[in-house]
Amino acid sequence: MTETPTQKAVRESAEAAAARMLQHAFQFAALHAGAAPLFQKTMRRPGAKPVLVRVDWPGVLTVNDPQTGECLARSQLDGAAAPGASFAPGQSRRGNDQ
Repeated sequence: MTETPTQKAVRESAEAAAARMLQHAFQFAALHAGAAPLFQKTMRRPGAKPVLVRVDWPGVLTVNDPQTGECLARSQLDGAAAPGASFAPGQSRRGNDQ
């Protein structure tokens, strides 16, 4: 089924509003984020050395050696203020509306 011009305009307007909301939320979070990590926990896997997994603002994941502090891996920042590719305005938090 194709989208009518009106439906397309409504969808584009909702997507633009969501993008603006994300930008404001990103700025709000940046103002209130502290030096403490958002998440930090030691990951222990059978047969492997424990590593420290940490998520820092604005969503960068790092994996460190807990003994030396050496950074073993770091993710890229992927634009938390941009809507995700699977985002559709009006869907539930889990994104599985039918």
